[in-house]
Amino acid sequence: MAAREKGRRSRLKAVFLSALSAFAPLCPAVAEPEIVWEPLGTDLEQANAKLNPDSVFSASVVLIRSSLANYRLQVLRAADYGWKRANVRAMCREAGASACINSNFFDEQGRALGLVISRGIIQQKIHRGGGTLTGIAYVTPKSVGIAHRDAFSPEGVIEATQAGPRVLDDGQLVSGLKESSFRTNLSGMCLDRQGRVVLYRVSAGVFGSSLPLLQRLLLAPGVNCVDALNFDGGGSSQLYISGEIPGHAGSVREESFPGRDDVPVALALVPTGPYREQHQPPR
Repeated sequence: MAAREKGRRSRLKAVFLSALSAFAPLCPAVAEPEIVWEPLGTDLEQANAKLNPDSVFSASVVLIRSSLANYRLQVLRAADYGWKRANVRAMCREAGASACINSNFFDEQGRALGLVISRGIIQQKIHRGGGTLTGIAYVTPKSVGIAHRDAFSPEGVIEATQAGPRVLDDGQLVSGLKESSFRTNLSGMCLDRQGRVVLYRVSAGVFGSSLPLLQRLLLAPGVNCVDALNFDGGGSSQLYISGEIPGHAGSVREESFPGRDDVPVALALVPTGPYREQHQPPR
């Protein structure tokens, strides 16, 4: 682009931003997101929301929640099923899980980036560099948590996935997430004040997905998260909800929010105990 054209566009952008700043005090506050949870089955709920309820063009959000009384959080590796990469729906059905979401980022060869622990085995070590893969979601025999990579210890951990950026830390906004942080879609996980696991997937609206708006949604009373970690987004972002959920009342419709790209790692909510026996989806 010619220097003169660049200069003209820069001046127009400056005028536009100045005008927005002038009118901002006159604009009403953004409405609080309305969150209504619907039971999918025993210990599994779903909610649908908008990042910005005041906009008809707002990105939509699907949230899945469990207390883990009848579920366990498990890392799924495509390699465990004979694939290099796969879509989340395929991995979820192979694992007999009720809900799954993509997690780790990956390189051009399809190899997962960052820590991967599955069934207590460290499949891949922690990635220490850069400012994106700063968080780790992990499972021990007694707890589930989200930690900064520098404060994480793999001792006693049976499942873990590394991604980023972190969105919430101990009920506080993680700083540095600018309004320019947009993706076509977003995926992630958070833990609420009751210790429940919440998986979320944002399907971008006309103007994309904003991480600051996502922070606001996750802190809203209907979600009430204290720690949150973003997973790989864009074409990798995908969420799957099984049509065979144990303990459900009536029929449950299979829901799939596919991504453009196959992924090497996913995070799953897998039924435990007698619920595991009830859940045998067709292959």
